[in-house]
Amino acid sequence: MRREAKHLSLKIKVMLNQQKVQEFRSEFSKAVEQLEKDFGVAISLGTISFSNFELRSKMTARVGNAVPKATGNDFNVGDVVGIAHKKVSPNDEFKINKINGKTITVEKINVEDGRVGAQMRVSPSLLVKK
Repeated sequence: MRREAKHLSLKIKVMLNQQKVQEFRSEFSKAVEQLEKDFGVAISLGTISFSNFELRSKMTARVGNAVPKATGNDFNVGDVVGIAHKKVSPNDEFKINKINGKTITVEKINVEDGRVGAQMRVSPSLLVKK
């Protein structure tokens, strides 16, 4: 009984917080580098949700090299880009109207006659230069 109590108190001291989760993500990236080389895949870790005692995430391995994530600094207002998302056609072209802190405002430029181009805010990591 005493052993279980000691084990429980040790477990409580090692609680997860945001800082530990960020450390976990960076250590995870370092740990999977060799797997990526061995199997020729790009491994990415999705959004991490966590409580005091566990964390959960989705891991994706795609064949080929990792595509570097773009940031807002990689784009300029007026650039023509595409959006790499399953619900957006790869043929659609967008013009960058505004670069915000976390998102980029784009407007569709190849629209049909009589239509107005949709405006939307997009994460820079989804944009692809055309």
